[in-house]
Amino acid sequence: MLCAKGPADMGCFLAEWYRSEFSDPATTKFIAALQFCASEPSGVESLARLRVVFSVPAADAVYALFECDSAEDVLRVCTRAGGLPRRLTPDGAVRIMALARPTGC
Repeated sequence: MLCAKGPADMGCFLAEWYRSEFSDPATTKFIAALQFCASEPSGVESLARLRVVFSVPAADAVYALFECDSAEDVLRVCTRAGGLPRRLTPDGAVRIMALARPTGC
C-alpha cells in the first residue's frame, strides 16, 4: 500500500483537479510540472513526495497522492506547478492489487 500511515510516518493527501482544458497535451504538461516541482528543492525543509498521479480524461480530472507532513507542503508544490487543487483530502491511501488471475476463471 502506498502511504500506509504508521506512528512515525508522514501523512498522505489526495489532491484533485477538474478542468475542461485537460486535453492529453495539457494533462501531460501539468503532470510533468507536478513531478518536477515535487522533486525540486524549494528552500523549505519538508517537501511533498508525489507518490502516484492518474488522470481520467472522460471526467476532465487529474488525481495525485502526496506523502508529506502537512497540507501546506502539498499546496506549495501545487502552486509552483501552476495549479491549486480543487480539493485536498487528508489520510489518503492507495492499494495496488496484483494482477493475478483468480483460480477457476
